Amino acid sequence: MDTSGIFNKISGNYGQFNHLFSMNIDKRWRRMAARTAVRLLKGNNAPQPAKVLDLACGTGDLSFPLAKRGMEVIGVDLSEGMLDVARQRIEHKWKKELAGCIKPVLLKGDGAHLNFEDETFDLVTIGYGIRNFDDRATSLSEIKRVLKPSGILEILEFGEPRNALIRWFYKPYFKYVIPGMASALTLGKEGSAYRYFIKSVEKFPKFERFCEELTNAGFKQASYRSQSGGISVLYTAFK
Repeated sequence: MDTSGIFNKISGNYGQFNHLFSMNIDKRWRRMAARTAVRLLKGNNAPQPAKVLDLACGTGDLSFPLAKRGMEVIGVDLSEGMLDVARQRIEHKWKKELAGCIKPVLLKGDGAHLNFEDETFDLVTIGYGIRNFDDRATSLSEIKRVLKPSGILEILEFGEPRNALIRWFYKPYFKYVIPGMASALTLGKEGSAYRYFIKSVEKFPKFERFCEELTNAGFKQASYRSQSGGISVLYTAFK
């Protein structure tokens, strides 16, 4: 699957649609991830500013809150279209929200072939992107390589509500309403991309299953925290 081509195609609307379809709750999920990162880095006695690799950074929705909390962020993504949008957003935000912060650096790259030295980063983050990695096992091995000893891996990914009532409302909205809205709002241009995203979420191992995958990849203390009843999940693990 040419995921970079899909993201190039939808890059102009991607961020706005995410906020629209989640009713802006996705911003809160990312802020929670950034706050958790600060706490974990402090517990790890990480140097200041902490060096962070934000993989599958997209349009920068997680890179920005990390930078606002004083971290030195390098964002990497396969999609040049997404990176172009992120760069424009940085310039727009620089004199306001990001004033006084270290400016994020954005690079095109593949999570399975990271162009960084061993033990470079205190923290690696992935916001709603790991399910799209073609070779997840190799990418996790690469992440482990570039993390410092005891470095932190933090991953946001979609889950599924465990409450039966919430799930009854959520599943048809997620599976049918979101791609339908995307198709309608783009005159049919982006409906297929969002149908692919829905399938990728459905196939991704969730909760304990993904923690087990992280453990099998050599990470320690893999755990998860449900957000909004399990619609989103924040996974953390240590090298």
